[in-house]
Amino acid sequence: MQTPSTRAEFEERMNFAREQVRNGMMHFAKGLRGPDRLLNVRYLPNRRIDLLSIDEMARLNANMSNQMRNSDFGKMLLDDKGQ
Repeated sequence: MQTPSTRAEFEERMNFAREQVRNGMMHFAKGLRGPDRLLNVRYLPNRRIDLLSIDEMARLNANMSNQMRNSDFGKMLLDDKGQ
């Protein structure tokens, strides 16, 4: 899995994963706190992500969703959803 090399890349991944959860395109098994961790990421007054509010689970989900988005399988899924 490729990790982001800049803060801007990381913030883009976090925002993409958060939108996936909000739009119902990312699902978690019952009992997991994955969606809560992504939705509880705080923003600073300048609308940047507060990096201290991101835990390991949120970071891994953001990187995984980016990996899926850039894979052939992920592109196929996004095309089926009309995006």
